[in-house]
Amino acid sequence: MKVESQIKSLLNVLSQGIYEKEHILAMALLSAIAGESIFLLGPPGTAKSLVARRLKLAFKEGKAFEYLMSRFSTPDEIFGPVSISLLKNEDRYERVVDGFLPTATIVFLDEIWKASPSIQNALLTAINERVFQNGRDTIQLPMKGLIAASNELPAEDEGLEALWDRFLVRMVSNCIQNEATFYKMVRQQKSEDPLLPDNCLITEEQYQSWKHEIETICIPDEICSVITAVRRGLKDEMKKEDVNEMDYYISDRRWKKCFHLMQTSAFLNGRKTVDMSDILILTHCLWNKTETIPTIIDAVCKSLTSDIDKKLDKFEKEIEQALKQKSSSVSKETSEKNQPTMYTLIHFFYYSIRDFPDGKCLFYKADYDHLSIDKPIDGIIYYDKSKKSWIVHAIYTGAPFDNNIKNASNVRKVNLNKCLGGIIIDGVPYGFKTQQGPISSTNGEMGKDIFAISNVASTIMEMISRQIRPQFADLQDLFTKSTNIFLSDDDIKLSKKYLSICDKRINEVSMKVQNAQKLL
Repeated sequence: MKVESQIKSLLNVLSQGIYEKEHILAMALLSAIAGESIFLLGPPGTAKSLVARRLKLAFKEGKAFEYLMSRFSTPDEIFGPVSISLLKNEDRYERVVDGFLPTATIVFLDEIWKASPSIQNALLTAINERVFQNGRDTIQLPMKGLIAASNELPAEDEGLEALWDRFLVRMVSNCIQNEATFYKMVRQQKSEDPLLPDNCLITEEQYQSWKHEIETICIPDEICSVITAVRRGLKDEMKKEDVNEMDYYISDRRWKKCFHLMQTSAFLNGRKTVDMSDILILTHCLWNKTETIPTIIDAVCKSLTSDIDKKLDKFEKEIEQALKQKSSSVSKETSEKNQPTMYTLIHFFYYSIRDFPDGKCLFYKADYDHLSIDKPIDGIIYYDKSKKSWIVHAIYTGAPFDNNIKNASNVRKVNLNKCLGGIIIDGVPYGFKTQQGPISSTNGEMGKDIFAISNVASTIMEMISRQIRPQFADLQDLFTKSTNIFLSDDDIKLSKKYLSICDKRINEVSMKVQNAQKLL
């Protein structure tokens, strides 16, 4: 059986009777196969311990250890009692570990932060190195995964940071949200654990073989670039005022483990290379406080289109710089030759804006001299029902008040610049209708410059068509048809949301370039 088929079959059976926790179970299995630990944050009664019990069933001859911590818990209760006979007869201090954590395949520790310092120290070694020092002997732990749970995060300044950092995957486990699912759970009859076919169970030999194969999974440069975008986003958050930089601190060790987790995801999905779908797993690995979860999600999801965004930023700067340069050149030449541009007037007071996407749009003529090529000024745009048109006004000292604004709809603030043959509204250039057609020049050096600018615009449009759109289509296809076992429906929805934002931006930049071409 192929690896991906085996994992899918495992999760299908293990998820029986677990409602709205399928994704947590999938991530717990991924963590266990990657040799990592997972922390579940949530109130009592949200199936956290059930996830641990089900996870044990995935491993052939697997054993589980489960314990509810309290401030009075002792190492004996977790690691086994000291052998009295060995201590008495052989003067050896050893624990009887059978049936306790040192012999378990899957470990579940509830209320983890109530553990005593002695338990915490032993857990650090167990999680890190998978060993337990039992008297003079060092025991290699068979533990595949440790699941810890609590209804709170570790208290600050109590020495719990080291243990908290060991939990690579962190997930929130809430009560059932969907009403239909809730009543399905209520009506469910109590049943035994599901029976898994032998060919689905993960054997020790298989587990060890997978460990070596996971190490060979390729991490492409494309993925490294995306992670760089995530890291930069987190560094920017750390620089903000009133932000504790430790809230977004990710150690090098943690980053390395994140890459290994993505490699594990790729392997279990039957791939030899990490791809963009594995990036979304990091939304469960990078947060340190619940308040930072939305920011982490935003940073990770934005990174999916970071390469496209970077290219679009470059294109926008090139077009804006070209428009400013040529607008200055045209203004100087027309001023010297005393050849003012004759824009078409509408209702005696307005210039008509060409190619405005929302329909007819007019710009108040008296405001034009107050616009600058280099520095944007504030303005407003609103819909005038009487003129059946959008109206754009600049805001400046002494600007006349338009009484129609009182009855206008869809009023919003915009930034305005002057440009060659028109205006720039929120970064998008638009030409004015003229009596002689669009402004152009083919004489002298200015004509050569404008021809060069037109070539820049044409080149950008070609790059958008041949590079950006195919790259975006590949991303869209990846998440639309995603078969990544470890992505939830919510993960897919998130990816589509951020892809739609990117798609909108591609269209906006394309429109800017097309409008710039028309102005030239």
